[in-house]
Amino acid sequence: PAGQAKEVFDAGGKLVTPGLINVHAHLYRYRDTITVDPDGVGFPAGVTTAIDAGSSGANTFLGFRKYVIVPQPLRIYAMLNVAIIGNYGNELYLNMSVINAKSAVRTINEHKDRIVGIKVRINGKHDELEHDLEVLKRARSAGDETGLPIMMHWTTERDLLALLKRGDILTHPFNIPNENQDNLFGGKPGAVLPQILELKDRGIFTDGQAGTSHHLWENSEKAFSQGWSPDLISTDIGAQTPQTPNGQLLPWVMTQYLHLGLTVEQVIERVTLTPTRIFKFPEKHGTLETGVNADVTVVDLQEGNFVLIDQQQNKRTAKRKFVPVAVVHGGTLMKIDPAVHEGTYAGVKI
Repeated sequence: PAGQAKEVFDAGGKLVTPGLINVHAHLYRYRDTITVDPDGVGFPAGVTTAIDAGSSGANTFLGFRKYVIVPQPLRIYAMLNVAIIGNYGNELYLNMSVINAKSAVRTINEHKDRIVGIKVRINGKHDELEHDLEVLKRARSAGDETGLPIMMHWTTERDLLALLKRGDILTHPFNIPNENQDNLFGGKPGAVLPQILELKDRGIFTDGQAGTSHHLWENSEKAFSQGWSPDLISTDIGAQTPQTPNGQLLPWVMTQYLHLGLTVEQVIERVTLTPTRIFKFPEKHGTLETGVNADVTVVDLQEGNFVLIDQQQNKRTAKRKFVPVAVVHGGTLMKIDPAVHEGTYAGVKI
């Protein structure tokens, strides 16, 4: 009863969900130019748990843990980069000596409470197949030895896809094709490729972004029209992503998937329950069941006209958007300033 509560928050007319989980972010602040400050992309975005996707490797994870993970109130886990140096330019193509499975295994075993996956940032193109296969084989050996899933950048190369196993993740399906990237159509007009359609039957998950990171409306709309959608929704938020002020915060990405045709329940599932089916978190997340740490996000589903843009500034107008108004993190209630989700979106006045 409200009269017996220590604190009351009126969530009438709002959605009350498990604390949102962002499974793909770059949070090793000051480590390199791709990373962002977790303070701005966690609680203000309704996120209570985030996974850093490969910003650190075996030789740099201790710094990430000491200077970011431990002092941050946001709960942060990591996918360890298979390169010992972590993200650095296109690290997997610098020198094969930095791809060290033994070092990865050792670091993972020493930090099982915080490392939940392995990140492989390949280009995935046919003319680099031999190199990418060797990188993925090394990551595969580390994943098999530790029991952790691999998250790999997008490819349609069957030889690479064959090395993925149930529980692994392929990320960036809606890429803009160029010399270093592919997408779920193989970079060509047409249908979703058969080897991509097979992923769901193989138990391999896909992680989709929207907004200004790895996304073209033409690609996502075509995939949805063919009945294909990713299993996870994340931001890939980094310092190189336009944020003025909220270009890639998770609720905006969720809003874009709602606009594409997912139901509210399907969107929420992809940022709460589905991550817990993939990652072996040491604590229970993504649930409102009793007896676990209280992680809750309160969301206002607003109606109006909301401008959404992709990586090439193409615009769409959504009729509904997710706006988080409060989070409960580990039992502590925090109200969210609504101004965070107003004003400009990636430079577009709304």
